[in-house]
Amino acid sequence: MPARSRTKSTTGPATKQTARPPAATAARKAVKSGYINARVEPKLKKSAEAVLDKLGLSTTDAVTIFLKQVVAHKGLPFPVKLPNKETIRALRDAERGRVTRFSGTTEEFFAHLDKKTR
Repeated sequence: MPARSRTKSTTGPATKQTARPPAATAARKAVKSGYINARVEPKLKKSAEAVLDKLGLSTTDAVTIFLKQVVAHKGLPFPVKLPNKETIRALRDAERGRVTRFSGTTEEFFAHLDKKTR
């Protein structure tokens, strides 16, 4: 089979090059030229990158998603609240190893809690 010629045939109908329609131009990605420098703990960075890698995302992708959600929500995309006194006490107890473990069914656990609050 002969190789195809890469030159245009002048015997066929003339084709006119047209500009891209506006929708195709608008679909182009924005040029990424802004920089964000953030210092984080190396262990946190490594752990986050491991999770993001499993998701198929780079750190830049994740930060971009986060910032887009900040814009969409007009604030942080998750609730940020100060813990109440009971939560602070529970966190301190857990840090000090003073935790109660319960083994049993869900029903038994709630019965135990119900007795404890009375």
